[in-house]
Amino acid sequence: MSPKSESPPQATFEGLDPELSEALTTFEAFFKSFGFKRVHGRVWGLLVLSGQSLSSKEVMNELGISQGAASTTLKQLIEWGAIQSSFDTDRRCQMHTPVGNTLSIVATVLRRREQVAFAHFHTGMSQTLKHVNDKFGSKDPRALTLRSILSTCEIADAVMQLVFTSVSGALGDPQSMLSRTIQAALKFGIGMDGKKLASIPEHAVDAEIPEIPSSGEDRHIG
Repeated sequence: MSPKSESPPQATFEGLDPELSEALTTFEAFFKSFGFKRVHGRVWGLLVLSGQSLSSKEVMNELGISQGAASTTLKQLIEWGAIQSSFDTDRRCQMHTPVGNTLSIVATVLRRREQVAFAHFHTGMSQTLKHVNDKFGSKDPRALTLRSILSTCEIADAVMQLVFTSVSGALGDPQSMLSRTIQAALKFGIGMDGKKLASIPEHAVDAEIPEIPSSGEDRHIG
């Protein structure tokens, strides 16, 4: 019986070169446009551009952030489906790699954002309805309107969850039409070898990503 081959040990991460370090701001802008903190985009961008799995300590050292910030950000990115983590028995620590499917990331973010928005709105309208009922009575026209708003809000939330669940299920099923279409598009895009990007007008590539209005500089999803 031939001896079992072992995977060669991963090379020590030497850090990003200056050009790749500058590209991290693009990842920051992308993630911030979906309501994340800048550090989420910076960590994900580092994992993409490093070309290898990284430990929490390597992320911390490369980006100059605290151990707590690195650990928390990595855990949140795992929860949101942006990265994968596995235990390295040789290094005796968790190693992290990026998920190269932005559709999955965006779908997760939008789903959570909608859940938060509907939950906050529903809570506010319920409190307002209680006030109207207590002070003016349940027959008040405002109470009727508020009950209608709450009912349609619940229906809209259910519809949104159905759509996101269906899309997530289709993406997770390699035999689904949506999944096969995406895979075909990915193969085509990768096969273009940069030709498609070269055909995009320069002013379109350099266009800034519009900011989403927020109450704070680094508003994030709860």
